[in-house]
Amino acid sequence: MAIISLVGSVQALFYLLLFQSKPKKSLSDYLLILFTLLLGAIFFDQYLRNTNFYQLHPEYWGITYCFPIITAPLLYFYVVLITQPEQKFKSWFWLLTIPFFVFLTYYLANYYFLPIDKKTAFFHLATTKPWAMIYAGEFFLVLSGPVYSVLGLFRLKRHIKNIEGNFSYTTGIDLIWLKTILIAIIAVNVIGVLLNVLSDIYPLFTYQTSDNIMHSLNVLLIFFIGYYGFKQALIYPAGKAKPDQMQKEQFAEIQLLGNSETTPKYTKSGLQKNEVDIYYSSLIQLIDSEKLFLDSRLSIKTIADKLGMSVNHLSQVINQQSGKNFFKFINEYRVEEAKKLLLDQSNQKYTILAIAYDCGFNSKSSFNTIFKQYTGKTPSDFIENSKN
Repeated sequence: MAIISLVGSVQALFYLLLFQSKPKKSLSDYLLILFTLLLGAIFFDQYLRNTNFYQLHPEYWGITYCFPIITAPLLYFYVVLITQPEQKFKSWFWLLTIPFFVFLTYYLANYYFLPIDKKTAFFHLATTKPWAMIYAGEFFLVLSGPVYSVLGLFRLKRHIKNIEGNFSYTTGIDLIWLKTILIAIIAVNVIGVLLNVLSDIYPLFTYQTSDNIMHSLNVLLIFFIGYYGFKQALIYPAGKAKPDQMQKEQFAEIQLLGNSETTPKYTKSGLQKNEVDIYYSSLIQLIDSEKLFLDSRLSIKTIADKLGMSVNHLSQVINQQSGKNFFKFINEYRVEEAKKLLLDQSNQKYTILAIAYDCGFNSKSSFNTIFKQYTGKTPSDFIENSKN
């Protein structure tokens, strides 16, 4: 078990060094660095515990005891930050750290500064006759992981809807890896409870075996968190659109057209029905003339910048006039373009994947999925049916 813990701590140190080389680190990156640092400290503490270090130096025992209580909130903070357009630390974040600071204050006042002999007595009593604070600490250790993972999953579900309203693609920004990690954390905690039952109540194997399994699973988790966390780019780029003079004049002209009835859903948007019609006409003209949908990284902000309007207003225009979100709106153009190219005899020398890339799709899987959603057929079936 000592080797497993050492591997986990070395792995955490490796990712900390790797993160330092990441250019343009965001607030979410720094939060993940702190998360990885704490996990590395916890693993190293477990390594020392299993090499009899604390028997020789009991004055250091329990240094990282409070760390696991804050790791789950930190990972949840990461989910919140990476999924919001502006990465700002929210004041309510501090509320979720209260249990950590309560326990840290308790141990600072009652344990950490005790003489060695009293520290040993305190630890012995805590393990043989635990009291309320010890039970409360264990309670937070067991429940914090699953609870914050579930909250994170709800955040990610909302995130999927948000990116479909802002981007024409999902590859690299759908955070599937993070969703998998959160589900895995829940599963690992459930496995941990089952292992404790099987090792303590129904002793099918030893407590050490149970710990070995849990540490191995946690080492795998930190590997994937570090690997994918380092690769994850910022989803919402910083900066605001600055319309040029022509766009400003166009917007001013629209404002002079007067008021008209608005859709109830957007009564507070400030955009009138006649403005929606004009903007939608300009949008269609822009997309058709410049074929913006061929850009595989196209975002609603890019088009809003070109039209000289806000992202919220453009989203309203697309929703009201087409009945679709931005993702579906743009990918419908791409599918129509793909249908033309697939049926063009001069394109037979190209693969279906090459055509998909030419139409603005950035992966074969997304092309097949979206194409079938719109046509009811896979690209291959579509070609075969056109020959009949």
